[in-house]
Amino acid sequence: MSGAVVWREVVAAVILCDGQVMLCQRAEDVPYPLQWEFPGGKVEEGESHEQALQRELSEELGLTHVRVGRRLWSSEALYPDGKGFRLHFYAVEDYSGIPTARSGIAALRWVKPEELLQYEVLEGDREFCIVLPWLLHPERVDADEVFMRVALLEAQRAAAEGEVPVGAVLVRSGEIVARGRNAVERGADATLHAELIAIRQASAKLGRRLLECTLYVTLEPCPMCAGAIVWSRIPRLVFAASDPRAGACGTLYNIVQDERLNHRCQVRSGVLAEESAALLRSFFQRLRADESGVEA
Repeated sequence: MSGAVVWREVVAAVILCDGQVMLCQRAEDVPYPLQWEFPGGKVEEGESHEQALQRELSEELGLTHVRVGRRLWSSEALYPDGKGFRLHFYAVEDYSGIPTARSGIAALRWVKPEELLQYEVLEGDREFCIVLPWLLHPERVDADEVFMRVALLEAQRAAAEGEVPVGAVLVRSGEIVARGRNAVERGADATLHAELIAIRQASAKLGRRLLECTLYVTLEPCPMCAGAIVWSRIPRLVFAASDPRAGACGTLYNIVQDERLNHRCQVRSGVLAEESAALLRSFFQRLRADESGVEA
């Protein structure tokens, strides 16, 4: 778990031109070389987010008179080397100068928002790459698919940590208020399912009743998690793949819509179900191969 992580505040610029957004490729001689990212960097002591972004854009791209607009998104990422980053993405409304690759930058590229994930972007920027097309044109994009892709990102991170790849996010008013991924093995605790981790995080922020929230999870919740959904009064559940062995939201049971209970929630199932199922199949195939000593 990440309780002892020292988190670093990072600001990033969203620079748009003719429907495209700017990405920077990191130089070979800096950490995480040759990966792509949104321009920006760490907030130094005593700086506001606006000041830090103006400084970074001057150093990296040679821009001056930068006018920083509204915050578009915030997320956090824990890297494999143990470093934790809290990222804040801001619209840049105006600037002077022509963007030119300078300190620590190998290349610049204008990219269509829907093509961002075709690039090898930094781990911390991946979530924002998923949500940006929806933020720019919400009428063109299924929000449930967007947030399920974020949940799948959490599931992929769980798989990288040796956990069964299940991820969850809780969303209220278009903003992610909590994220979770399976941590049963790492935490040696059978209750550390993705949904419960997300519910606990959200409850710490919002209180025990998570009204006006939607829970997105990549696998149909089990009886334990379905019970937690009922008790926390979550009004809407969206899940990807059904679980024929433990599904308690319509497959084996339907706890979240049981009329004998004092709370029921709306359910949408099957959103990106095949992507979730493929991730699970791949994980268990590798696990069986590792156990048998045969290459998957």
